[in-house]
Amino acid sequence: MKQFLLLFFLFSLSLVVLSAQGAAPVIGGTIKGKVFDENRQAIAYATISIMDIEGTLITGGITDEKGKFSLDNIPLGPHAVEIQFLGYQVFQQTFDLQKDKETLTLEDIYLAPSGIALDEVVVTAERSQYSLQLDRKVFNVGKDVLAQGANALDILNQVPQVAVDPNGTVTLRGSSQVQILVNGRRTGLTMNNAIDQIDGANIERIEVITNPSASFDASGSAGIINIVLKKNQDYGFKGEVSATVGAPANHIIRPSLLYKGPKLNFFANYRWRYSDYNGIYTSDQQNFSDTGITRLVKDEREDRHDDGRSFYVGGDYYWNDNNSVTLAFFRADTKDTDFTALSYDITDEQATSTLLREGNSLERRDYNQLEANYTRTYEQPGQRWTIDFQYDFWNSNKDWDLSTFGEQLPANVATGIRTNSKAGSRDYVLSTDYSYPLGETGKLQLGAKLENRIVTNDYLAENQVDDQWQVFRDFDNEVDYTEAIGAAYVEYQNKLGELEYKVGLRSEYTQIDISDAENTFTQDKEYLNWFPSAFLSYNISENSGIQASFSRRINRPNLWSLYPFNEVRDINVLQTGNPELDPTYTNGYELTFTHRHDKYSFNPGIYYRSSDQPFQTFLDRTEDDLFVLLPINIDQLRETGVEFTASYQPVAALQLSTDFNFYHFEESGIYEGQDLSANGTSWRARASANLRLPKDLQVQLYYLYVAPRNEAQVSTLSFSELSAGLSKSFMDDKIGLSIRAFNLLDSSIRRSVAKTTSYELEQSSRRYGARFTFTFVYKFNQTEKDRMRNAQRGNR
Repeated sequence: MKQFLLLFFLFSLSLVVLSAQGAAPVIGGTIKGKVFDENRQAIAYATISIMDIEGTLITGGITDEKGKFSLDNIPLGPHAVEIQFLGYQVFQQTFDLQKDKETLTLEDIYLAPSGIALDEVVVTAERSQYSLQLDRKVFNVGKDVLAQGANALDILNQVPQVAVDPNGTVTLRGSSQVQILVNGRRTGLTMNNAIDQIDGANIERIEVITNPSASFDASGSAGIINIVLKKNQDYGFKGEVSATVGAPANHIIRPSLLYKGPKLNFFANYRWRYSDYNGIYTSDQQNFSDTGITRLVKDEREDRHDDGRSFYVGGDYYWNDNNSVTLAFFRADTKDTDFTALSYDITDEQATSTLLREGNSLERRDYNQLEANYTRTYEQPGQRWTIDFQYDFWNSNKDWDLSTFGEQLPANVATGIRTNSKAGSRDYVLSTDYSYPLGETGKLQLGAKLENRIVTNDYLAENQVDDQWQVFRDFDNEVDYTEAIGAAYVEYQNKLGELEYKVGLRSEYTQIDISDAENTFTQDKEYLNWFPSAFLSYNISENSGIQASFSRRINRPNLWSLYPFNEVRDINVLQTGNPELDPTYTNGYELTFTHRHDKYSFNPGIYYRSSDQPFQTFLDRTEDDLFVLLPINIDQLRETGVEFTASYQPVAALQLSTDFNFYHFEESGIYEGQDLSANGTSWRARASANLRLPKDLQVQLYYLYVAPRNEAQVSTLSFSELSAGLSKSFMDDKIGLSIRAFNLLDSSIRRSVAKTTSYELEQSSRRYGARFTFTFVYKFNQTEKDRMRNAQRGNR
């Protein structure tokens, strides 16, 4: 890592020297100004348009958070500037750029309220919006009924192309090989299946990046989902308190405070959660042999209770117009208690016997993230330099106690089993990015990143023999996992008429060290990879465009995939890791068409992914009839898909949206003499309706269907989910009430079937059934002007 620290230092030094050189020469003239409301509060994200004397648009932009704008490369001569912002009258002014005065600074501009009825503004503002950018799709989270009192998993399940299965696994286009970020960074929450600790009310938008550019980490063969949390955008002190009660128990209290002044932006929120889950898990196993058929039927009932707390606090400080720093800290801790009752019916040619097993577990987890940022901007628009530091650390400790009862236990079943798993991680990230404008529309972006992650896991399983506790199946080991990644990238973006393009190249060097106390699978791996990316966007007309993209990705196995031990909680199924697992490399191609209209929009597209050494779960059976689930590498996976997203607003009060994804896959590989080649198709569809009724009453319906998928060994059956919500606001939106129902039909169940010539195994997993919640929200220091501004910024 010393070499990488030196390279990182030299790279940062070069950025400092480069930034000190100042802005590039300006072609043509420049116009500058500041935009305020009648109370002299800066208006951010107002639209600026520059037109010639015939009214033809020449260029445009938006104001920054201080209400400032600066537009360059404007031809000399007479022009007009037009400024628009939702809820205010349009401002127009003529100006003339001459050779002796190529830079013109306008007097401060004050926008007057337009007098638009507030209810009309809110109709378009409170719904979540979906938009396309050059290299990503953006889902702006509004105040939909289903978003109130929700967590991040609930929000993700409403995003086009994204689905959350009944076990809480997030998939993108049907693949779980997706990297989930929070504010552009990896966190312990997303890496440890604790995304539900993020409150949906804190989420501003979800960015879906199926073909990430070179500026992003190359990890995640299916792409990246970036969860962007809210910050305060309006001057003054504001706050909100919400309370949710649910059945089964899902009680949440969430206060939040926001303050923004000329130099300081402060935000803080707290979340307390008390939740119950009632899971049902079943399996039906049949073993075929010359002596007959042995059948094992399992029924598991889980009663899980979670206590959770989290808070997020931070602030931005602007010590002048060009320099700012950000500090923020996030913490979430949970205590989970789980009681499980299992019954097994074992049938052979002689008789049927019944086993009963009871399990109790206690798990404590905490997740912490400290982030710091320095941002330097320049007079030249688009020139920007940032330095980011992030420190993540999390810990978990879980105890399982299992007791099995029966008149006669099989030889491979222990009377009592207890396990303990202790895990922790420390993750340090240092990165820097620099953007530099080139010419009239070009931009060069450079960056470097260093990351060092250390994970430890100590696992022990014991079984009871004659009142003595002994190590069970040699499951007693401690593992240390270290992952170091050094990366650098360069990216160039420009326009040629209506054609916008971006090309980039990223390099990542990875070093992984795995060592265990018993020296049974110690390994060292290192590899250097190059990841190119390219994006094209062409505007066919004012309302239509086409986009094409390519990127190369990597999916590295995490510790849990490499670690050969896992929870022992079943008498016939064991899931383990594989220390021999290698990374997956994926090339992705996409082509998307976009058309927008006042009342509707639709976005059809096609994509193709080619993966080498993809991961797959291999199902094997030991001599004592124990099933073992093992992640392995197969040779290849090819996926071709067609997707379609559309929205329609026939009247102002009703919005309909849908998305559809159909894909075909072909996979090939041989493991331990078994041919794992397979091909097939699957699809998923989603539809939602949002209706605003008189008296500020809002209704929302949501439906998701995921079709079956057949692989070489395992077939996954279909599942669906129907959700609905009803809300009403009072006192000019200061008070809100909502009732929500998730999984109304109790149909969100994951089912799979594995068949070979010697056995069949059917499994089902129902993490939770129907859920109902009631949410109360109170906002203070919210003005009508705040609501209009939030409407505009929520859709930016």
